[in-house]
Amino acid sequence: MAPPAVEQQIILAHPDPESFCASVAKCWLERASSYHQACTLRDLYAEGFDPILKINERPGKPSYAPPQMLLDDGERLRALDVIVLVYPVWFGTPPAMMKGYLERVLGNATSFASDGPSGKPLVRARLVQISTSATRSSWLAEKGVEGALHTLFDRYLAEVLGAQNSCHLNLDAITDDMSRERGAMELEQVRQLADKVCAEANAARWERARAK
Repeated sequence: MAPPAVEQQIILAHPDPESFCASVAKCWLERASSYHQACTLRDLYAEGFDPILKINERPGKPSYAPPQMLLDDGERLRALDVIVLVYPVWFGTPPAMMKGYLERVLGNATSFASDGPSGKPLVRARLVQISTSATRSSWLAEKGVEGALHTLFDRYLAEVLGAQNSCHLNLDAITDDMSRERGAMELEQVRQLADKVCAEANAARWERARAK
């Protein structure tokens, strides 16, 4: 008997629906769908997501009483096999919208103790991050941005959220005057990564099904 379909969710954080980040998200959605995997795209700006953490949304505090929406989001996260974060790098970091999503949604799905996180929502999921930058990766590395992003948004997030597998693809020199050919080349990198992750997630689903 075949296991349930692989569950994926793409989180897009870019205010322009015609941005290259939006093209990246749509490209991943198409590839995941071609593998018959259940993939949804959540566009934070389009849905009007509120990135501001409220006083009652801090786990472990006496006033903790999160809205049902955040609790539902947490349950959804725990069921995922793959979560894909798509965002631009602005002033050396992801947009405030993505940071707000991390604090409000992923933060509410994570339990913390004095020595670190205990309840981790992505223990069975693959964490994928795809970022874009107008500048070259070499320049970002020279300024310390690339290393800082790797520490904070790759290693730290994977550890705190419990993701056993994580990867980050940065597409650099993404500008409005980029040629169509160059854009197609960058999207091909996205397709190749999506193919790899989809295949691995499907294999992991079958392995878990056989272990039952």
